[in-house]
Amino acid sequence: MEKTSQAVDDKLLDYLDGTLAESERQNLEQQIQRNAAIKTRLESLRSTHELLKQFNIEQPSRNFTHALMQRIDQAPARSTFSIRNGVFLLIGVLVTVGLAAMLVSIGVFDNPSTIELNNLDIPEKYLQHPLPSIPVSGKTIVNIIIMLNLGLAWIVLDRAILKPLFQRRIQTR
Repeated sequence: MEKTSQAVDDKLLDYLDGTLAESERQNLEQQIQRNAAIKTRLESLRSTHELLKQFNIEQPSRNFTHALMQRIDQAPARSTFSIRNGVFLLIGVLVTVGLAAMLVSIGVFDNPSTIELNNLDIPEKYLQHPLPSIPVSGKTIVNIIIMLNLGLAWIVLDRAILKPLFQRRIQTR
């Protein structure tokens, strides 16, 4: 089957819409009678055209563009994380850090301990050599936890308190 050009397709669609001038319409009808490929394409486009006419195309309301343009400069929705909640979270993190630091300073975690892997209930057929002991320093672990909490406190301070505060200052200018 011969393929029709885009220009012919456009003329056929204009013919189906009834927007061709009288002379162009007569000229196109003569081409349709002479060329079977154009006639087949017209029938294909006609069936598609009729199918599309059956669907009801929804139109936006008349004030859609106006309403959209009114809201385009509005600030995006604020995060639900308020400054007050951020302050409470920051206070909680700092209290935790303070308590952990106090416990480390009075020596609660000074006693080194070890994890004896040989005391685990593992059948001997799986073990060919004795397992090592792992020394654990509670003080080191608590110090690492304190550092992680301080990092978390800086993130909370930045995201929950400073960022909203400076955004409000910028918006009030």
